[in-house]
Amino acid sequence: MMRLDTLRDEPFTSVAEHMAAEFRWLDARLSGHLRALRDSGRFDESGLRGLRLDERHVVAALAPSPPRDAPPMDRQREIIDARAAAREPPLYRLARAFGLSAFERRALMIAAAPAFDARYRAALALAQNDATRDYASPDLIIELLEPANRLARLACFTPDAPLLRYRLLTRPTAAATPLADRPLGADDRVAMAMLGHDAGLPSELGQALSRLDPEAEDWAPALLTAELSDKPVIVFDAGRDSGQRALAARRARRAGLGMLCLDAARLGHASVDAAARFLMLAIREARLTDAMLFIDAGALTRDAPTVPALAGLAASENGLVVCAPPDVAHVIASADPDRIARVALPPLDATDRLRWWRAAAAEPDRPEIARLAWRSRLGPAGIGRARGAPAAPMDRPLPAMLRPVRARWTRDDLILSDTLGRQLDELTAFVSNWPKVLGDWGFGAANPQSRHCLALFSGPSGTGKTMAASIVAQAADTPLYRASLASIFDKYLGETEKQIDRLFEAAADAGIAILCDEADALFGARTEMNDAHARYANLTVSHLLQRIEEHEGLVVMTSNLPRNMDEAFARRIGHSLAFTLPDAAARRRLWEGAIPARAALGDDVDLPALAETFELSGGDIRNAALAAAYLAAAQGQVIGMRHLLRAVERELAKIGRTPIAADFGRLDKAR
Repeated sequence: MMRLDTLRDEPFTSVAEHMAAEFRWLDARLSGHLRALRDSGRFDESGLRGLRLDERHVVAALAPSPPRDAPPMDRQREIIDARAAAREPPLYRLARAFGLSAFERRALMIAAAPAFDARYRAALALAQNDATRDYASPDLIIELLEPANRLARLACFTPDAPLLRYRLLTRPTAAATPLADRPLGADDRVAMAMLGHDAGLPSELGQALSRLDPEAEDWAPALLTAELSDKPVIVFDAGRDSGQRALAARRARRAGLGMLCLDAARLGHASVDAAARFLMLAIREARLTDAMLFIDAGALTRDAPTVPALAGLAASENGLVVCAPPDVAHVIASADPDRIARVALPPLDATDRLRWWRAAAAEPDRPEIARLAWRSRLGPAGIGRARGAPAAPMDRPLPAMLRPVRARWTRDDLILSDTLGRQLDELTAFVSNWPKVLGDWGFGAANPQSRHCLALFSGPSGTGKTMAASIVAQAADTPLYRASLASIFDKYLGETEKQIDRLFEAAADAGIAILCDEADALFGARTEMNDAHARYANLTVSHLLQRIEEHEGLVVMTSNLPRNMDEAFARRIGHSLAFTLPDAAARRRLWEGAIPARAALGDDVDLPALAETFELSGGDIRNAALAAAYLAAAQGQVIGMRHLLRAVERELAKIGRTPIAADFGRLDKAR
């Protein structure tokens, strides 16, 4: 083994060599401490000293008598520090990242020693004359390092000091234990960092913390020219995905740092103290990995317990970037305006998104690129992740309240009157030409409301309202999702509004069309405010109307009772289509379309007579045709007139029109 004093100016060749030197220094300190206890008469000489720990064995295990030419303990420390200055080992990098003094760095080494070598548990217990105290305490650390500065050094072990603030050291016992006697230790994450190992993200942070590649996040710097403040903390006052992640990545790159992203919404309903501890763990991880911490607080509301914790963090930490909605950003930035810069980022419109999509696309002039810009509210971060797969730009899973409506119909499948057909074709042309009219021709800038499309499809069940909505969505190249009204309503105050917000935020981000069935239940006429329930119901309707008015995209409402609709809602409807029961000619076409050409049809079947006799909707006709087919198949026969009439009788009964013999007219004999 080379002597330390022969390598004063040479760096350590490995982490193992450095840690071995640190352990030799600690062994010498502990051995010297034990000798000093004995020489001063402070060591327990009774037969129970050490509670069965053998002093001689422990001292011998720590360090045999040093060779005569080995440097003294202080000389060892001086040489280790000099060699570490030549090439910084992980322990020193960690100390620099957290602003630790030389005393605090050595204290961390002593407290963490049992994590690396179990023999130090016995050594620390013997050093404190108590076999139950097999840990480092502030009193022992100060005694080993700077006993003359005991009172001043105790401040290094208070909750606000770096060692405990950043949880580099932990205290497993209650705070009622005297400060000097509290046990100290280092968890596995800190121990691995002292060895220079990347142990991965801590499990206690769950899925809230993720690593980002700053270069990948700032993938089109020419499109984002906002100036970055030099203040220690930046708070972006921005909507979802307005370029804040790209700007945060740019700040990290300029500082030569990596980037960690914390989703503050995943803290849930944690208390202020719990949120503060969680945030401090994220800060610790950022400093351990030489990364800048970007906190995404875009989903927080002003009353969330996490907001005060974020404000406190921004007022005391450096190198943070936070993104939050305006009211939350105001709270955080107000914590210390001198060190926190608040930067407002305007929301991206479709024209802005088109530039980003074209920058991401291999073929920027393809028509699909313009549709993506109008379909989805994805910004720079979402578009960057969608590169290479622009056909599926959804940025996050949709909430359970939204269910897809399969696009299985074409315009030819929908049999409508001439007037209603023209109205539907006009609506289809409206949504399919959004990119050209609003983008290429510039009408979107002149009329911001022109991007909003609210349509009401009213009429009896089975008249083709859902089919029509699907056809319109297909024309806009937009997936159609049905919103479950039952999951939107909530009995708890304020929860319905949150559900509505989640629905429209998800729809805008994913670029989908929304279909709400039986909208009269949700948009019924508002009542007199004679009690708290009525006031709350009216507030809910007002909030929903506001979100619909602000939503960029297609919303289709269906209703069987349009007369019950709220007047304010009716004024916001851009397209109103009234679906009526088909006439006899339309019913004949529906019957012909409902029975496939391959079906085994009896010679007695008279579809024109069925169409003339029974006033059924298209949905009723399809159901009757299918039911008749099952009846015939069960009897091993072809589909005959009696099967069709039996199925029609069931359909009429389902809608409360149980027929009598006279209703069948001349077809009664075929029953």
